[in-house]
Amino acid sequence: MFEYDICNVFDKKIFNKQCIAIEKHIPNLRKESLLEDVDGSQLQVYTFDNGSVIKVENDVMLGVIVKSDVMIEDFFS
Repeated sequence: MFEYDICNVFDKKIFNKQCIAIEKHIPNLRKESLLEDVDGSQLQVYTFDNGSVIKVENDVMLGVIVKSDVMIEDFFS
């Protein structure tokens, strides 16, 4: 699994921008329902047709993090 630390603080604007960038730059993703925890933490999951997953987390304690089964840097070059 690949992990990308985007921001070290909880930030809904940065979380939303990251989700938009992933949706724009990575083709053939299925967007799952946005999940929100009681503490306000958010999780957006994207799934490829082959079952690989990208998770964008906006965690109150850790900040904005992307966890992915595939390396995503190539999609943003």
